[in-house]
Amino acid sequence: MDDTWERSIPFYHLDTVTASHLFHLFDPMTKLESIHQLNEGKRNTNYRIQTSAGDYVLRIYPSGDDSWRKESKIRSVLQGEIPLQHLCHLDQHEAIGNRTFAIYEFVKGQTLLEAILFGYMPNEDILYQLGGMLATIHEFRYPQVGFLNETLEVVEELTPLETWYAYFLNSTVCQRLGKCTVDRIERLVNRNKNMLRDMDKQVSLVHGDFRPTNLLLLEGKINCILDWEFAMAGHSIADIGQFFRYESQFQATHKNVFVQAYNERSAWKLPADWERMGMMRDLVNLLQMLGTEEELPVKFFDLSKLIEGTLRKLEAIRVT
Repeated sequence: MDDTWERSIPFYHLDTVTASHLFHLFDPMTKLESIHQLNEGKRNTNYRIQTSAGDYVLRIYPSGDDSWRKESKIRSVLQGEIPLQHLCHLDQHEAIGNRTFAIYEFVKGQTLLEAILFGYMPNEDILYQLGGMLATIHEFRYPQVGFLNETLEVVEELTPLETWYAYFLNSTVCQRLGKCTVDRIERLVNRNKNMLRDMDKQVSLVHGDFRPTNLLLLEGKINCILDWEFAMAGHSIADIGQFFRYESQFQATHKNVFVQAYNERSAWKLPADWERMGMMRDLVNLLQMLGTEEELPVKFFDLSKLIEGTLRKLEAIRVT
């Protein structure tokens, strides 16, 4: 599972003095007592900040990353509709190489991934909550797939989905997968072209990283949806395919309840072949992650297994 994956961007280490200085830009009157590294996230650096007035999360974004620009608008659009972490302060500072940093409220709970690793099996109530929450997010529709600016307007429109597979099957990915696997992917893309074109018609605001590691659980309820850095105007099915990536975590009844809740909230009803659509869309994500230049053996081994498993399931589905 992805909890064992290596970080794609090195952790940015802070001393207490620097962390205190950054925190005091938000609240100069409150004393910082301690900082603790948080392991969630493979790109951003996160610390739990304990102060005399309560706990916060200090996040440092990678150098040159401007994904934070969308967050304030996303919160204003979705606040009250789904549980979100409150953003207290956003700034840049030379003490951390002019990187952007954010201070969030600390939300109690454990990630759904942590719970699963300790033997918790998501129940139908959790799946019902998540289906409704995703449908709420996806109600914000767009005419085309693309990247968003700070006002959630599309500023860079992307090409049709069927072209993405060839783009991410670069020389690095082809070498890591081998010709036989690449040929299987190309056949599946050709076999599912009509479905891929249909997916281009269902575009909405998507979270972009809707995985158990970004879902906070408290007392049997989803308490917060974290980390919106990959939010975009995307294929609505993308979040769903990503969430069900590790299929062994879910039972058939879980999926039925999820679909029921999603369809109750959404004007766009999930089609009968939503699982095939989700796997085909998530296959793009897996190929993209496999194509990075750095050597991440644990991550790449898991991605290769996920791709192989996805291909077997898709090849077993009869397309009419």
